Amino acid sequence: MLKRKPRLILTREEPPAPPAKRSENRKRNRVILRYALLTVLIIDSGLALALGYLFFLHLPYLNLHHVDVIGNRHLSRSEIVEAAEVEQGTNLLTVDLRAITTNLKRHPWIGSAAVYRRFPGQLIIEVEERTPRAILAADKLHYVDQQAEFFTRLLPGDRVDLPLFTGVKPEELQSNGSEIREMIRTGLNLLELMERTGSEMNPNAVAEIRLDLDEGLSLCTRDGRLVVLGKKDLEGKIQRYGRLKKFLSQRGEWTSARIINLDFEDRAVVRWDKARLQG
Repeated sequence: MLKRKPRLILTREEPPAPPAKRSENRKRNRVILRYALLTVLIIDSGLALALGYLFFLHLPYLNLHHVDVIGNRHLSRSEIVEAAEVEQGTNLLTVDLRAITTNLKRHPWIGSAAVYRRFPGQLIIEVEERTPRAILAADKLHYVDQQAEFFTRLLPGDRVDLPLFTGVKPEELQSNGSEIREMIRTGLNLLELMERTGSEMNPNAVAEIRLDLDEGLSLCTRDGRLVVLGKKDLEGKIQRYGRLKKFLSQRGEWTSARIINLDFEDRAVVRWDKARLQG
């Protein structure tokens, strides 16, 4: 038998990588390892923070135990806490201060509000209430604040010793609200002017201020007079009222003047009561 010759197997050996390429591979491996370690550290830190947060959530030290209210005059503390919608025992870390502020501003008596945390276990609510400056009668009675905004209806027991604005229909509050507010601002400024200048028209003698979207403002006095002012130059008309009062008083006719129309540039129209006409 013939013996087979062993096969010759040829292999191709790769030449060794140059030193520069080996250095680049080592550098890449180090970068990969660094990022892997950093990823592990981030994951561990996140887990630690999550566990720490869960720990603090259940820590009685941080639970809400007391709510302090600052700045309230009309509203009671309990009414403000109820409007804030906060619950005793809630963890302070989970309290949404912005949501509480929004809840408070929905209350008609609260103009602005701020809420603060104070550890341990305390929430501070600081409010600025609206200040009633007048009353608007439009089917129902509404309080008017310093910006001439009619913000809430009067309830039994509420104070009524404020300037009264009348003549407004309920539907006009919706259709002409901005114009009515401007007329109220004008009326309030007029009352302040009377008090500041010592006018013959005493603001305390004004029983009501009638508003008319077409005709303007009229004053009803407590002794039964109606003084028509209109819309323009109200300060000048109040001065003319003082001169007219002195003139009619000298003639002994002032007590009989019932309607005084000053809505003219250069004159006043006076209507007398029935006793004066028959006299």
